[in-house]
Amino acid sequence: MRLDGKIVLITGASRGIGRASALALAREGAHIVAAARTAPDLARVVGEVEALGRKALAVPTDVTDSDAVAACVGRAIVAFGRIDILVNNAGVGGYRPFLEWSEADYDRIMATNAKSSWLFCRAVIPHMRAQKGGHIINVASVAGLSGYPSEAIYCMSKSAQVALSQALDREFYQENIKVSLVCPGGVETFFALGDGRTAGEDKLRGFSTAEDVAEAVVLAALPHARSRIVNIVMRPMNEMT
Repeated sequence: MRLDGKIVLITGASRGIGRASALALAREGAHIVAAARTAPDLARVVGEVEALGRKALAVPTDVTDSDAVAACVGRAIVAFGRIDILVNNAGVGGYRPFLEWSEADYDRIMATNAKSSWLFCRAVIPHMRAQKGGHIINVASVAGLSGYPSEAIYCMSKSAQVALSQALDREFYQENIKVSLVCPGGVETFFALGDGRTAGEDKLRGFSTAEDVAEAVVLAALPHARSRIVNIVMRPMNEMT
């Protein structure tokens, strides 16, 4: 097991890429702190992780609230004593023409995707500094590398995650805190269902799976004493680059 005994905190862990990443990391020996808003789904993920023989803690959390984020990180430290890997995966989005988005949509998407990553990094980095190292993996998107029509706010939020990752990498790598990006294209998950996607539509069936992205998260997380993975860009076979 290549991550045996590592403590991983994952946001958006209740379903989709977050759930798949929790299970993939647990199979490599990691113990999981699962954070998301939906307690019943988190409980299911905890049960799945424990069935793999690893420890797991569910922490229902509003990832956009600084007090809730601090409490989540605090519970992880009390339970496990450290956080080796932070996976910022929580995210929302949608597909609508630019002029149909509201200010409330903007606030919701930017807070969930960009602000939450900043909040968790701010809360976790002091612990990583104290333990002389750690690893932050931000699950962004190819939409953070290039703009797409009908996704303007989502692209902005993911571009913010990309810039945050690049800044933190350059600021903290000399303190043995690695920062990696995973940037998938279209993924067949619950993401944006009802806001531009319909369950079962043909295009979704050609997208990458959550498990595909989870394997990229594992790849980014694997320990390498003399190197760090800065960015993994993924595309499903039915998408152009």
